Amino acid sequence: MKILLSVYLVLAVILAQFFAAYFFSKGRTSYRRAFSALVLCISIYLFGYLMIINTNNLKEMIFWNQFQYFGLPFISVLWLTVALLHTKTIYSMSFRLTLLLFSVPVITFFVRLTNHWHHLFYTKWEMRQLFGYYSLYMERGFWYYVNISYTILCLFLTVITYLIGYLKNKAGYTKSHFLVFFFASMLPLIGIGLIIFAFDERSIDYSALIMPVSLLVISYGIFKYDFLEIRTLARETIFENNLAGMVVLGPGKRIIDYNKAAERFFKALDISLNNYPIEQILDGEPKLLEIFESEDSCDFSVVINGEERFFEIDVVPLGDQNDGKMRILKSIIDVTEKRKIQEKLKYLATTDSLSGLFNRAEFMNLAQKAYALAQKNNEELSLLIMDLDNFKTINDSFGHGAGDAVIREIGNIIKTSFRKTDIAGRIGGEEFAVVLKNASLAESKKVAEKFREAVARRKVIYGKQEIRFTVSIGVAAIRSHTYDIDDLEKALKMADDALYKAKDMGRNRVVTLKFDAI
Repeated sequence: MKILLSVYLVLAVILAQFFAAYFFSKGRTSYRRAFSALVLCISIYLFGYLMIINTNNLKEMIFWNQFQYFGLPFISVLWLTVALLHTKTIYSMSFRLTLLLFSVPVITFFVRLTNHWHHLFYTKWEMRQLFGYYSLYMERGFWYYVNISYTILCLFLTVITYLIGYLKNKAGYTKSHFLVFFFASMLPLIGIGLIIFAFDERSIDYSALIMPVSLLVISYGIFKYDFLEIRTLARETIFENNLAGMVVLGPGKRIIDYNKAAERFFKALDISLNNYPIEQILDGEPKLLEIFESEDSCDFSVVINGEERFFEIDVVPLGDQNDGKMRILKSIIDVTEKRKIQEKLKYLATTDSLSGLFNRAEFMNLAQKAYALAQKNNEELSLLIMDLDNFKTINDSFGHGAGDAVIREIGNIIKTSFRKTDIAGRIGGEEFAVVLKNASLAESKKVAEKFREAVARRKVIYGKQEIRFTVSIGVAAIRSHTYDIDDLEKALKMADDALYKAKDMGRNRVVTLKFDAI
């Protein structure tokens, strides 16, 4: 009997050591590290029991019992940790949670280590013969019952965690996943029950005998279903650690899974994710609810910490649409920085860097669109061409830096003098153009006069020099109720002719040119 039991325990220790080494070397995830620690502690516990039954010396038995407690107190709490991580009840072990869960096991270790001083754990030791080998009998002290109660609590919570994980399907469980881990977690509870009710009589550590069976059940799950090798690695790499927020909706649009990025996204909106239907979770966010209930991809924006942020949401069907259990993956991608870059590139491509107005290419593009829209809506459209008077003199007298300052100031005046619906651009060195929407030739001339007067009143301080400047303006109607100019370049030529007429007449004035003058 002793030989069979010893061979059984040796094989169990080897199996546990193999798992501990294999998964520690393979994984860098919290789940794998926790599992490695669990099987390492199991191997320490089983090895200690192996040495106990293979000695007939009471002091050696007590020593190996103490050796067991380098692993034994931590087995149940590590089992619970594995369950919490595997079912994605938690993503990682925080310091506070670690302190909470491991406080009793750590105290147990030191209480057992110092038992010869206070006898709080064991009050009496005795060696008994059983089935051809010696066993160690101990009378239990107060802290033994504290420890065994905490062990039962952790194992019970482990079973409950797996059960809830299966019922909510939060971690993508199949029935096979659940059955393997459920029964592997139940077996230690059975062992503890046998210890409590039968240990006094027979002095057998039933947990040590049953624990290898748990390892075999887990081994079956690992190699049959690739629980730790494929599924966990893929989940950690692709799903859990993805920068995109991912939410899986099941039947009834109930949330059945989500990753850390999704949790952070909703937490920033003061929304807690759980296993409820999405309409219940987003009851106070109708805009967001509409987005998540839709089966189409879209763009949206939300205000987070006072900043408007932009997101893209992609929708990926999971499973068969006809089986009634189709799931939908919602992928939430923060594109705020991407959009900022795009807007910056667009700004650089369409904007004159000096004046802050549209450059010539963008101005012509927008002007052409405005003309087409005016034709469609039967609206009037006018064009202003403006040129800084004696700009070369400014450059020659004050330097090109002063000329740039004047250009910037003109840009500012244009931005504040015209409507937001009007289109303004710098189309040459010191030449500017404005398209006035829904404005007749007479109305445009009045606007141009006000602008000219505003420019004449303005001045630029460059260094210690005060620079004053004026503009000449040519005005032409691109489209009126009586005629159309079918070519924007013709309109520019018409307004330009009016501009040069203004210059010939002494500058700092507005001149209009009618269509029949072309």
